[in-house]
Amino acid sequence: MKKIIVLLITIFLMVNAQSIGRTITAGWTTVDWQFSGPVYTRCRVNSLINGIHICWVGDNGPKYNYYSFLTNTWNWPNGMNPISVNANLGGLDYDPINGSAEISLLTASGPCIAKDQQAGAGVFEYCYGPAGYGIGPIGTTNNQAIHIAMNGYYSRIQPWCNWMPPIVIITGDYTGYNIATSKMSNKVLILWISPTVSGQDQLFFSISNDNGNTWGAAQLPFPPSVYLVPSYASLFAMFDNQDNLHIVASVSDTAYAIPCEIWHYCPLNNPQWTLVHYYNAQTLNAPVGYNAVFATRPSIIQDPTTGYFYVAWEQFDSLNYESSTNLARADIWVAELRNNGQTVYAKRKITEPNTTSKRFPIVGGVFADTLVVNYLIDSIAGFSMYSQGRITNNPVICHFVPIPFQAAIDEQKDCDLTQLLFDIVPNPFTSQSIVNFSIPIATDISIQIYDESGRIIETLVSEHKQPGVYSYTLNSSSFASGIYFCALKVKDKFITKKIIKAN
Repeated sequence: MKKIIVLLITIFLMVNAQSIGRTITAGWTTVDWQFSGPVYTRCRVNSLINGIHICWVGDNGPKYNYYSFLTNTWNWPNGMNPISVNANLGGLDYDPINGSAEISLLTASGPCIAKDQQAGAGVFEYCYGPAGYGIGPIGTTNNQAIHIAMNGYYSRIQPWCNWMPPIVIITGDYTGYNIATSKMSNKVLILWISPTVSGQDQLFFSISNDNGNTWGAAQLPFPPSVYLVPSYASLFAMFDNQDNLHIVASVSDTAYAIPCEIWHYCPLNNPQWTLVHYYNAQTLNAPVGYNAVFATRPSIIQDPTTGYFYVAWEQFDSLNYESSTNLARADIWVAELRNNGQTVYAKRKITEPNTTSKRFPIVGGVFADTLVVNYLIDSIAGFSMYSQGRITNNPVICHFVPIPFQAAIDEQKDCDLTQLLFDIVPNPFTSQSIVNFSIPIATDISIQIYDESGRIIETLVSEHKQPGVYSYTLNSSSFASGIYFCALKVKDKFITKKIIKAN
């Protein structure tokens, strides 16, 4: 009874202290490159009884920490090493029965799974897999089977320390891969990016409905975007509380890191893809650096109480950049999706722009009307391992965000131009081109074509529009060859793009 009372008091204090959200520091690290590709699950909200598990790459190897809702504290001031030998860190999940953490590692002896004795104990036992394989993300299904993605291979541990011989899932070249498992059943999914026969990168996934014993043919979902390149730092999936699949991915322009988009996929939806976010930096004062585009690394989680989904991603701002490295700083954004992910209800930037860069967000889960987002605060934008700025000691953060979001979208009340989709394809063009645009709020818009002298030669649209994505065909048979300008006006703001009419 005493523990229950303490737990209820703790929840009350935490919820009431989070009217604007709050952050807690799990530990510190000088390693500012935590992922080269998509984020793996390294933060999991287990339950109010079993707390939060988190791991990260520390100064001298993997670090693990555990947050107790009973004491409202981390078990270790700067985390603890889950293994005593040198190891690279993969991902994290938890045993659905006893709530203990399970961490994938790669040692000199081969892949290894470290399993805690109980939630937050910090007393790990180890199960080594076959030598010669890599290690990556892991996931545990409801039958306590631990599923491991090892580069292009898959393996499973069940029962404890009984490794299934690895099987090939991904053939040929690939970049960026991830894994998702169900806590409702024995479903397992592996997703990746591979080039098609034409050489164009595409998204793939293969799913097993029987605990990893048999796998379906590789499927090819792709968002209906005008941009053709899936981001190397994309790809994250989950199974919801109805055991249905959800994927989030980012795509970008074929030649540049912008424009870029975040998309949500569910095979049950119609259409299956929903545009979560569009971003086009207003300037290119600073680049984003290695293995990133301007909005990328999405992850997704579901609130089991409301059924709403939450997508977090890192987004760079070229107007806010580190002078010593000339690299853009990032902040963390979160979107709330309703209607099985088909409705983008609200979006928020949960961090404040300042002299730090917030990187590698992972949605860890939900407790007591609070979303937990894990990320790193890099003191200097850029990776110190590439001599981009000096080495700094950076906090590893868990951010407690109150949910559900309010109906008003603060960032979009004034229709922030960075949140508008506005693109023209093809460009240059000969006979016609398609003007694509989206607006996040109901507003008056107009699209007009100007020649080089500033004379309006055509008005494509001028009317009040509801939130949504729109396309208009620009028939230019009467245009002479040359340079023109297409201006999108939203309220009193303009975005102008140069277009070229070719012979």
